[in-house]
Amino acid sequence: MQNVPVIDVRPFLEGSAADKILVATQIRDACEQIGFFTIVGHGVPMASYENLRSQALAFFALPEEERMRTAQPASKISRGYSAHASRALAYSMGDTTPPDLQQSFAMGPVDGAPAAARGTPAETAFFMPNYWPEKPAALKAAYEDYYRRCSALATEVLRMFAVALDLDEHYFDGKVDQHTSTMRTILYPGQDTAPVEGQLRAGAHTDYGTLTIVRGDDVPGGLQVRIRSGEWVDVHPAPDSFVCNVGDLMMRWTNDRWLSNVHRVANPPPEFASVPRFSVAFFHNPNFDAEIRCIDANAPSKYEAVQFGAYYMGKHLKAQNMTKATA
Repeated sequence: MQNVPVIDVRPFLEGSAADKILVATQIRDACEQIGFFTIVGHGVPMASYENLRSQALAFFALPEEERMRTAQPASKISRGYSAHASRALAYSMGDTTPPDLQQSFAMGPVDGAPAAARGTPAETAFFMPNYWPEKPAALKAAYEDYYRRCSALATEVLRMFAVALDLDEHYFDGKVDQHTSTMRTILYPGQDTAPVEGQLRAGAHTDYGTLTIVRGDDVPGGLQVRIRSGEWVDVHPAPDSFVCNVGDLMMRWTNDRWLSNVHRVANPPPEFASVPRFSVAFFHNPNFDAEIRCIDANAPSKYEAVQFGAYYMGKHLKAQNMTKATA
């Protein structure tokens, strides 16, 4: 594939068994060839996204001192505000780059930790309470509403994944029923000064979990995906759509049958340097104690079984602390 395909998932959500197979086949092809696809017909009201966008931009417009009152914790868990140029995603792949030209606000699960996590390091790592600013007053409700809608959508997409992999439709249900997903709203400001060499809005990286659901402004200086030829292609989302991509964990789960593809957010060309960009990414992760092993029991596994929690934190902290990965 030379571009990210657009897939109407409504037939899977509302149609027959044959409809489900048709949609799942399209998703399988995209996951094998490019690792990205755009979905329409998903049923998520765009009003939820627009409300989130409005509240997030109001927060980002506050003075820096005000934003820093809900700063990300020292442990670098995905909660609260990350200041401009405080992260570098390329570090998660072992690449040393200047910090990414973005600021963000992150949250994790809305509900409390399951019993198995209470009193363990996993409770802090994956179920830390969210940080909420005093202003805007409606921000918390907007974020939680959108998080819940993306959570429900991710469950449906994973059912599409299961059918695409010739598994029972509900294969993943019990592995994600207490999921540890995070969500990050991101503002890429206009660039008043030129970036330094090697600096991007988001450095080249792959995502760490099962699935990412993204919606963002379609402006110059946006999402780019690297196709197999090595060329970077721009992703222009269809109206009322979400861009989805496979994460490292799903690639591992499928024994590399599916592709967790490298992507980045480019800098705008000089004539559009002053144009900011907003996006929100829902990073779907399984239960903290889910065991990830090759789905195909008849195939020689390329990877040892791994518990999700330990695997994820090693990747995540490389980007957050800007320390070079060693593997």
